[in-house]
Amino acid sequence: MSLGCVAKQSEVNTVYARQTRLEAEMVRLSQQVQSIQGSGGVGGGSDVELREKVFQLEKQVNHLNQSYSRLEAKVNQESLGLPVATESGSESGSEISVIDRQTEDFIFNKGYTDLSEGNYNGSREQFKLFLSKYPDSSKANDAAYWIAESYYRQGEFEEAILEYQRFIDTYPKDDRVPLSYLKQGLSLVEIGREEEAKLFFQTLIDKYPQSEEAKTAKEKIRELAVNR
Repeated sequence: MSLGCVAKQSEVNTVYARQTRLEAEMVRLSQQVQSIQGSGGVGGGSDVELREKVFQLEKQVNHLNQSYSRLEAKVNQESLGLPVATESGSESGSEISVIDRQTEDFIFNKGYTDLSEGNYNGSREQFKLFLSKYPDSSKANDAAYWIAESYYRQGEFEEAILEYQRFIDTYPKDDRVPLSYLKQGLSLVEIGREEEAKLFFQTLIDKYPQSEEAKTAKEKIRELAVNR
């Protein structure tokens, strides 16, 4: 996927869809690692193997984050008729940063970059600014999801639960709704509210029985039952 070619929105969507699938797989494998650890490490080398898989997935997701951000920025610049950066990073015209800084795309991409780099507070500031200025944007659902995700990655689980619910209520047809239910349940487990977590897991299973997230939810319910 060369940045020297004209970027297409379809390429951005493909990277985005793959990233979402990898994140769901990463959650599933992480839960398997925790399950093995909870059982005293039974399974020989399974724990090590799963950890390696999670590590590799994290690297892939990080790479996709960067690819998504670069492609999205390039599509946005091309749509505005602005000069586009080459692979070496040079730009034909220093006025780009001044012009692009005023656009919704600049704010969104800054929020996404901050999220990818672990600057969760900065990321939320950008995405909240984005939603306040451009509530009807086609990327408003993305901004809302990444706000919830920033809290989750930061370990602010109660805030994450609320923001995932806000996302679910606002964008009920988004492909990330099953993952949001799953992460709500996982967040509740993290803060010791296991009975409530089961309700979220079961809601996920009932609404999206064929999803990968539902498989993870079933595993988690079984794990919670064993640990009682």
